[in-house]
Formats: sequence, structure tokens, C-alpha cells
Amino acid sequence: MRKPFYGYSKTTIMMRGKLEAEKLKKLVLPYLGARNDNILVPPRIGEDAAVIDLGFTKLVAASDPITGAVDNIGMYAVNINANDVACTGAAPEYFLSVILLPEKISDNDIRKIASDISKEAEKLNISIVGGHTESLLIETPIVVGTMIGFTERVITSSGARLGDDIILTKGAAIEGTSILATDFYDFLQKKVDKKTLKNAQSFLKEISIVKEALIAREYATAMHDPTEGGITGALHELAEASNCGFHVNTEKIPIAKETEIICSALMVNPLNLISSGSLLITVHKNHSIPLLETLRKSGIVAEIIGEVTQERNLEPVTQDELWRILDEFK
Repeated sequence: MRKPFYGYSKTTIMMRGKLEAEKLKKLVLPYLGARNDNILVPPRIGEDAAVIDLGFTKLVAASDPITGAVDNIGMYAVNINANDVACTGAAPEYFLSVILLPEKISDNDIRKIASDISKEAEKLNISIVGGHTESLLIETPIVVGTMIGFTERVITSSGARLGDDIILTKGAAIEGTSILATDFYDFLQKKVDKKTLKNAQSFLKEISIVKEALIAREYATAMHDPTEGGITGALHELAEASNCGFHVNTEKIPIAKETEIICSALMVNPLNLISSGSLLITVHKNHSIPLLETLRKSGIVAEIIGEVTQERNLEPVTQDELWRILDEFK
């Protein structure tokens, strides 16, 4: 249940994407070790964190690998794992990192990875409690993070119910816009003004959804953070987990002007572009307006984009737009 990152430059992350759902069901999910009745949320499609009943509280744990460049890998490792935990309604509290390094990496680069992890963790009041570091025969660093939090009330991706409103925070393709503005800068500067590109690159600072998730947990029936496959992919993952459908008005989905400009220049569909930084929330219709008002008072853009139904009105995503455009530019 991996969050994907991509890119060819030193400022972004690259991986080939998560295993397709059918292969995951067939090749991975049948093999879950010993049965334990304290496991409330086991590994399954659409869920990115495990939940374990400790009796007095529930422990939430999420683990994700981040591969790629030194410049942002520490920041990604903390935030992506924190997002997964926050989507259950738990505040992320403890972090472990396995840092795998190329043999020829410099001491300064090692220090930067560790210090970036620490800096991002401190922003979210997260303590680093362990991990492992070693060098081996790889070309770029890999950081595998595990985040732990606790909560009394658990929210999952499987809690959406027919008739619930679907709310989206911030907008589509936040992370994807930043990656495109960075990795395709030389191409885009011929078509897009430098101010727009600079603004788009800064979207990377918005990939945390912890703040809005901890607000929404008081109202939500389900929460899910869009990553690979963008908003469309996340809607299908949430629907798969909840055994339901959705009807979304795509015109209601917030899209930043920088995203529109850059996606138009590259002929990319922003709804199918990697979207860390936004949060999908399902909520009973009676609670939609109070939640929207609370989010907006906290400075978070949020819109009702549709409702939970039996059928789905958007086609599934077979490939994230970022992978498609990267392949075209090879």
C-alpha cells in the first residue's frame, strides 16, 4: 500500500509505482502470518495503516518506503507516513526510519537526510525512536519509514456510507504540480512564466494533511489521502474499501491556477496526477457544513465534490499521469 514518488532530478523522488490491486490480492495479502484478534484493521486494499486494539486505546501503524534524491527524501519519509496515520484519526507521535545508502554517498548527504527527518518530525511534534542505517549497492538513497500513533476512535477508508457527502481539501495534483514544475522546468519555461513555475515548485511544502485530518476526525465516516493515481485513483480506492461507488462533479474539484497552466502545457489530466497534500473525507450530510466551516476557519480550502453512491461515474486510473508523461519524454 505504497505512496509513489517519481522524478529524474535531484529534487524529486522516483519509483515505479505500487503493485496493482489484483496482484496484491493474489500474491501478498493471503500471507499475513499468525491470526490475532486484536488486529482491528489488517492489510487490505484502500487502507494505508494498521490498527491494533490495546484495550485501553488503539495503536495505529503505517509504513512506507521513499526512494530517490537526497534533497527531499527525509521530508517525504516523515510526511507521507504521518499522513497515513492521521487518516485514521490518530495524531502521529513516533517514527522509525530504515535509511539505506549508496556506498559512495557523502557524509554531508547522510547528515542532510537525518537532519531533514528530524526537522520535519519536530514540526509535527513527532519523536524519532529508532531505525537502522546501512550502505549497500544502490544508486540512490532509500528511506523506509514507520509511523505510530494512538486514537480512541478509529476512522478507516472503509467507513463511507451511501448518501455521505465527499469533501476534498486543498485541491488536485498538489505534489504532482511541484514535481512537474521541477523535473520539466527546462521544457516548461518555454511555455510558462517563471513566477508560475516557482510558485508551483513550492507546492511541495503543502503535502502534509495532518492538520485537516485531525480536524475532520470529529465528523468523518471515512478518510483517504490521494497519492498515485491522483484524486480519481483515491476515489476508487475509497470506494473499493467501502464497497460502494461515488458520483463526483469534477468542476467542483479545486485546481490551482499553477496546476491548470502546467498540466495544460504538458497535456496532463490533473485529476489523475499524484496528489499528496489533499484529503478525501466522507461525512454525513448533516455534518458537511459544520466541517467545511471549521476547515475554512483554519485556513484550509475545502469543497463538497460529490456523494457516495452505488455506481462510480469516473473511470479507474490505469497509470498515474506522471508516469505517462515521463515515458513520453524519455
